Amino acid sequence: MLPSSGLQDVLPLNAGRYHDVLTRAKRHKAELSRDPGAELWLADIQDAVRLANQDTQKALKMCLGLAAVNQAVKEGRASQTLRVLRLPEVALRSVVSGCADGYQTELTALLRAKTLEGDNRSPWMRTKLPDSSSYFFHLQKLEGTWERPQGFVQNSSFLTHEEIQAVCSSVTAAHSRGVQWKASEPLVLQLQAHMRGFLLRQKLAERLHFLNTQLPAVITIQSHWRRLVQQREYRRRLQHLYQNWRAVVKIQATVKMWLARRRYLARLAYFRRHVGAIIRIQAFFRASRTREEYHLLVHSSAPPLSVVRKFAHLLEFGDSDIRQEGELQRLREDVVRSIRANRQLEADLDLMDLKIGLLVRNRVTLQEVVSHCKKLTKKNKEQLSDMMALDKHKGLKALSKEKRDKLEAYQHLFYLLQTQPLYLAQLIFLMPQNKSTRFMETVIFTLFNYGSDCREAFLLLQLFTAALRHEIQVKVDRPQEVVTGSPTVIKMLVSFYRHARGQNALKDVLGPSIRDMLQDRSLNIRTDPLEIYKSWINQTESQTGQKSGLPYEVSVEEALSHSEVQQRLSISITNLKNLTERVLHAIISNTHKLPYGLRYTAKVLRDALQEKFPQAGEDELYKIVGNLIYYRYMNPAIVAPDGFDVVEFGAGSALLPGQRRTLGSIARILQHSAALKHFHGDSAHLRALNEYITHTHSRFRKFLRAVCDVPEPEERFNIDEYSETLILNRPVIYISISELINTHRLLLEHQDCLCPDPSDPLQQLLQDLGSVPSVQDLIGEGQLNPSDPNAEQTLSKMEVSLTLTSKFDVFKSSDEKPDARGILLSTKQLIIDVIRTQPGDTLSEVLRVSASRDQEVQHGWMMHMMDLRDKREARRPEKVKSRIADGNLTLEEKKRKIQRNLRRLETIGALSPPDTHTQILQLIAKDIRHQRVYRQRRQAELVKLRETLNSLQCKSCFHSEQVDYYSQYIHTCLQNLTNSKVNGKKASDSKGKKKRATLSYTAARLHEKGVLLEIEDLPVTQFKNVIFDIVPGDEDGTFLVKARFMGVDMERFPLKYQDLLQLQYEEVAVMKMFDKAKVNVNLLIFLLNKKFFKK
Repeated sequence: MLPSSGLQDVLPLNAGRYHDVLTRAKRHKAELSRDPGAELWLADIQDAVRLANQDTQKALKMCLGLAAVNQAVKEGRASQTLRVLRLPEVALRSVVSGCADGYQTELTALLRAKTLEGDNRSPWMRTKLPDSSSYFFHLQKLEGTWERPQGFVQNSSFLTHEEIQAVCSSVTAAHSRGVQWKASEPLVLQLQAHMRGFLLRQKLAERLHFLNTQLPAVITIQSHWRRLVQQREYRRRLQHLYQNWRAVVKIQATVKMWLARRRYLARLAYFRRHVGAIIRIQAFFRASRTREEYHLLVHSSAPPLSVVRKFAHLLEFGDSDIRQEGELQRLREDVVRSIRANRQLEADLDLMDLKIGLLVRNRVTLQEVVSHCKKLTKKNKEQLSDMMALDKHKGLKALSKEKRDKLEAYQHLFYLLQTQPLYLAQLIFLMPQNKSTRFMETVIFTLFNYGSDCREAFLLLQLFTAALRHEIQVKVDRPQEVVTGSPTVIKMLVSFYRHARGQNALKDVLGPSIRDMLQDRSLNIRTDPLEIYKSWINQTESQTGQKSGLPYEVSVEEALSHSEVQQRLSISITNLKNLTERVLHAIISNTHKLPYGLRYTAKVLRDALQEKFPQAGEDELYKIVGNLIYYRYMNPAIVAPDGFDVVEFGAGSALLPGQRRTLGSIARILQHSAALKHFHGDSAHLRALNEYITHTHSRFRKFLRAVCDVPEPEERFNIDEYSETLILNRPVIYISISELINTHRLLLEHQDCLCPDPSDPLQQLLQDLGSVPSVQDLIGEGQLNPSDPNAEQTLSKMEVSLTLTSKFDVFKSSDEKPDARGILLSTKQLIIDVIRTQPGDTLSEVLRVSASRDQEVQHGWMMHMMDLRDKREARRPEKVKSRIADGNLTLEEKKRKIQRNLRRLETIGALSPPDTHTQILQLIAKDIRHQRVYRQRRQAELVKLRETLNSLQCKSCFHSEQVDYYSQYIHTCLQNLTNSKVNGKKASDSKGKKKRATLSYTAARLHEKGVLLEIEDLPVTQFKNVIFDIVPGDEDGTFLVKARFMGVDMERFPLKYQDLLQLQYEEVAVMKMFDKAKVNVNLLIFLLNKKFFKK
């Protein structure tokens, strides 16, 4: 393209286009000449240059036209857009003037869409020519180039030629179709009418056929359509009403007012006609609502304050409550007063008994002394005091203070062990098992007299249950250990109730059914296939007389392969079921005949295990109870009824082997049923009994529940806190010397474990007893023969009777300060007063919110009415007294006191923070729930206290009669001992009355006799100036001792003979008279016996 080539109009900017055109021209010439090496001539090149220049001009004009189109579209003028689109330079086809608006609309929409996608604001745009070449146009400089600019990016919002052409073609095509159809509209309509008619008739025929065949569906569709139409009409109507809602509301209000008034008047007239029925219905609904709220109060762990407020009035004391509380308090005081009076009478009786014993003993001693009085000299004067001393050879029962204290200490000790079972329960497990079993069989059963009466049976049962609880708490780690192990208490109580107290129960429960079973001697139940097989062979050989062809030794499977064995086994299983059912029915139907102690122990066993192992299931607990009731108690009696006297056998008769085997099979089935243990493994041939075992186990469960359903021992034996004081005859036990010593030794050995507290009653009693005495100390010094080596062992088996008494008084009065119970009672009463006056959802809210003036007035009026009601009764219970003490407080003062009391209750541990308000409400709800039970118990306690008071009065009368009898007896004894002689001669009285003899001795004479030992501040040489006159008193056994010094009366000293005997019993050898003279007690008694009492 150099100038020398002679080419014209060559532009450098079009170099790329020149190259493309020349290349295409050369290729075209090669195709025409079919010469691949054809060359372009100058003319061809000039034509190509001209053509390229023309293409450049066309491309530039086209780009300018496209820019004009985009600008016109942006301006939104349809005419301008149509004019630009029709420019020939733009080279658009199918542009029709009638579609200007369409072009504008579509192009605008397209331009807007591209703009929304994002405008990159690039200045370049590319246009593709028909020969697929690209021309690049700069929108701002309005210049173009065939070369791709560096960093070229197509303007994203510019409408390209292809996009404009596509819009024009689619709009023009739509316009052309509309024009065409409009031109042929009559023909098209006629054609369409014929076609639609044909198609409609065809569809109608098909539709009719379809509707005739689908009539039910058609009806359903029509109903749905009608519903749709109706809903549409309803919505239209509703819309109309919405639009006119003010008028509608006004009309409706008027109509509703008229209808409501008419209904109200009719209802009012109806209510007036049925007032009585309405009242009953209202009462029913109110009662129903009250029952629901009361159910919430009873069964909810934390009832709301509103429920507690509604039922708070139930805690109020009525007139009858106040009277009963007063009577209850009075009866309790009378009972306690009577108990103390009876104890004082018992103490007086004991003292009189002792005095009578001293009189009797003194009479014997007096006879011995008188027999030796003639031999009395100065040498044996010292022995006279020993002769008058007590006899030391009577052991524990000797009439001396030391032995008496020892005896009483043992009586107190065994009374405490008997009435406080925890000591013995702990002692059992502190000893080795072999020693504890022997200890139980001897000492403990002896201590409780083998439960011979209600009191001993109650106390022995208390021991059993306390020991059982202690053993479970200390030694049992898993519930199954009670079954698999050998609990000491369970063995002990089963043995006791089976042999001592429950043997008749086993005979009554099991005897009839086992007796009927044993009467059928032909009954022979075999459940072992091998035994059935051998029995079958033996029977066959016995009947035929020929040897059986079957082998003698077979396995269980081979034996069961014979149909005869299976048939006999089935018969045995059926018979076994029937017999087991009879025994089971006898057990279940005679639950009430089982020993009460055994049943209550089973209940304690279940409850103790459930308390220690809360995760244990009910089924597991009742299996353990079944192990006690059936396996340990009943099962041995079923297996061996002859060994437990369940069935009586005559001389020479015994159970047959078949009968014993049958009883063993029955016991096995019952044992499996109680434990829910099915047959499997080696006993797989008995699997037919598994279903029966499952059914029987459920019956066993009901039976065991019934066994554990027993009242408490206090209710069963009618024992309460006053029962011990009502016993006319004190309990007496007979215990051997060795058992007494062994018990004392064991208690001392385990003293630290049994009573670690120094104030423990057992600790005090053991201190009173001291060390363990020997056999010689308890039976007396003269009873043991030194020459006999077995004498001590023989004498240790001697029994001694102990009359059990209590050393401690449980009815001591105390003036202690109010404890937590009193504070809690006062706090609950204050809360009730507050919540009944002031509303609130929670107690915290009630205590926090201040009371209004109206609430204060209402509270004051309520307190005034309560005070008027309380004043009608002179005797008020403690709760009423507490309310009267706080009645003058205002609501705010009461709330402050409630908060103080709650803090005090938290401090002493009665309530635990932080939910103290909930806890106190729970306690109030519990009081409300228990109010009815409390009234019933109070009524029962009133009856019991009246009976107790009557019994105490009877006992008091009995003791009073005994006291009178003893007093008369002592008075008679003293009269019989009184000597009618005077000192040296008989006294005569001018008036005919006897004058009592007066005995006069100088102090020197009494000192010579040994009666007077010394006189303080007076030498012996002056004793001759002192004279003692002993004058008998008006009452028998009383004397008046007068002292004179040189003829002048000095002092007088009253002397009682019984007091002297008491001093002698207490081993007091010397006493003081006139606070100066010391006298030998034994020689003074001797002197009085010699001078004033008969021989």
